[in-house]
Amino acid sequence: MNERAPFQASDLEELDARLYSRADRVVPMRDIWKGDIGRNVIGLRHDVDAASDAAAEAFETALAMARWECDHGYSSTYFLLHGAPYWTTGNLARAMEFEELGHEVGLHVNGIAEAFRQKRDPAVIVAEALAELREFVRVEGCVAHGDPLCRDSTGRVRFVNDEMFLETQRPDVGDPCRIVTHGRVAVPIAPVSRADMGLGYDANWLPKGNYLSDSGGRWSQRLDDVADGFGSGQLHVLTNPDWWADAFVGVPV
Repeated sequence: MNERAPFQASDLEELDARLYSRADRVVPMRDIWKGDIGRNVIGLRHDVDAASDAAAEAFETALAMARWECDHGYSSTYFLLHGAPYWTTGNLARAMEFEELGHEVGLHVNGIAEAFRQKRDPAVIVAEALAELREFVRVEGCVAHGDPLCRDSTGRVRFVNDEMFLETQRPDVGDPCRIVTHGRVAVPIAPVSRADMGLGYDANWLPKGNYLSDSGGRWSQRLDDVADGFGSGQLHVLTNPDWWADAFVGVPV
């Protein structure tokens, strides 16, 4: 298994052989939220970011990954990032393909970061994104995006995008109601209810026994360690399609 991106088809096959195929079920995060919390059940999600050189192709890679999972009998959640280059009406209409393949679609929340760029209220930005996405698919879940604006120049966390919700306050980061600044722009964080936006859960806050992620293009743990401990507690896996374009070269979408 490659430790860093770009990941290859062989890496996907190794994940399958050593984790996915050993599970009783591989399910989307909505199923975890609804109570499918068995030790031998894997909760699988994908944050469809736009941070790598393959940003423009992230949506296409996500669809290719969704087809591969469907062919292998797995279901997962694809969190689509509002404000990303692929966030177009045409692609949002194609998001129905994820559902047709047995997957869930959620929102990758970037409201506070986008408020700096757009100089608008984070809640309005996210409400508009949800309305756009719900024109085509059912959306019950969300997860915060780790936008570069979330950290200052020293790497210190300034805010987390899920702080805009009452249900996911982070007092260790800062006062739930505060003003964050970037350059000459100031954004008030005034938490609103996630439930009022029709969102039932945030994937980062669901209970789990272990967690494997390729965020930043590098695995959070050694696959050997995760595989050796499989079944000791429910495993949640996050992969970002940004890093997996090479695994689907030549695969039709």
